[in-house]
Parts: sequence; structure tokens; C-alpha cells
Amino acid sequence: MVKRQLRNIGRKIDAELESATHEYSRVMHWSPIIEIVRHLPKEELAAMAEALVNLTSFKRHVTREAETVGGPIDVAVISRGDGLIWMKRKHYFKPELNQHFLANYYNDCREAQRPYEKARRFFRT
Repeated sequence: MVKRQLRNIGRKIDAELESATHEYSRVMHWSPIIEIVRHLPKEELAAMAEALVNLTSFKRHVTREAETVGGPIDVAVISRGDGLIWMKRKHYFKPELNQHFLANYYNDCREAQRPYEKARRFFRT
């Protein structure tokens, strides 16, 4: 009888402690971060995303979890006004060994801009 009462009291204390710990964690750690994130500029959000990926990679590295996260990280910001903007992008090749690719890439970009330049000149006059 006494054993059962002690066991029930222990379970109740354990549940209350778990609830209090969760509430403390939410109030002191989660809520402030979520509140700050709402007001961060895009550049800071990109840096935060990169940091979170790095933290996940480190955690997987030092635990027994599969290391499915890691290596060089690409970071981009997507917004309604600007579309996709690369903040940090790794190259899959050495640019100095593939200058023909870069030359073609920039030529393609210039070719894509020409119709817009003609239209701008037309509407300016």
C-alpha cells in the first residue's frame, strides 16, 4: 500500500518536473528566438539557416546518427521582390580550369538582357 502511494507520488512529481522543465525551456529559449526571427533581415536569416545546418552537421558527427548533413553549404534567400538570390554558393569545379564555362555563362546572361535593353530604349524615346 505504501509502495503504491510512493510510486504514484513519484510519477506525479516526475510529470510536474517534466512540465515545468518544458515550460522553462519554452519561455527562456524557444520564444525569444522565435520572436527575434520574425524581425531579422533576409541576410541574417540566411546566416541563421547556415548556422543551423552546421549545428546539425556537428551533432550528427559527434553522435551515432548517420552523417547525412555536412560539407559545403549553399545558402540562398527567396523573396517575392527579389526572387532567388545566392548568399553563398559553392562551385562544383575550379573556375580557373573551366574559364570557357564562365565565359559562356556570362555571354548567355548578356544575350538574355539584350531584348530588355532594346525595349527600354524604345520606351524612353
